[in-house]
Amino acid sequence: MDAFDLKKSGELPDVEINLATLKFAFQPIFDIKTGDVFGYEALMRPGQYTPTEVIQSYANVDMLDYIEGITFYFATKAFFDAKLEGNLFLNTFPGTCMSADMAVRTISTYGSQLMDRLFIEVLEYTKLNPTAWATKKKVLEDTGLRPRYAIDDFGTGENFNLRCIRQYKPNLVKIDRQFISHIDTDLRNQEIVDEMIHYMHASGIQVLAEGVETEAEYLYLMKKDIDYMQGFYLGKPTIYR
Repeated sequence: MDAFDLKKSGELPDVEINLATLKFAFQPIFDIKTGDVFGYEALMRPGQYTPTEVIQSYANVDMLDYIEGITFYFATKAFFDAKLEGNLFLNTFPGTCMSADMAVRTISTYGSQLMDRLFIEVLEYTKLNPTAWATKKKVLEDTGLRPRYAIDDFGTGENFNLRCIRQYKPNLVKIDRQFISHIDTDLRNQEIVDEMIHYMHASGIQVLAEGVETEAEYLYLMKKDIDYMQGFYLGKPTIYR
């Protein structure tokens, strides 16, 4: 069986991913000190259904490992096919681990190109499975890829407090857009973000503000000690053909 074939026995998801039409959009992440593109986050575009609908359907039958595997391979393929510069940010579920076959196929094809350019971005809406997480880290790190780790949507979901910092020991934390929206006028969010920046930098962790959607938000954050920004004001997700 091909590594990307669905299981031939047992319950299958109501909404299946069509690999022939599956695409990935890439949203730029900017280094605000230099103004350069630091990397791109890969965002699944399954076509007929929304990513949320697809993920929920596969979660219902305990097959998130399949989504993780095809994201690892096909997003990486799309990234290099588009000849994008900088780092590749790939989303990952902390509660599951792609199959060894899927990991090996990606690494054997793109491993040398991914060296020191891969960020594994921990999603906020599934609970940590320590065994799955440890297995995933070992598979990636044993290849010599030297991946770095980012926490997505910090302050929400399962990534809501400092416990996840201790769990994942990230290189970078992405502050959720709920704290960034209207930050130029929201005094409470200004205090929260200042505290996050101070704590992360004191811990040797870089900080990214996500969901920057207005010029006012951007100009306010430029005055802060933020390392990176991402959002519609700076660049929308794009599918490269």
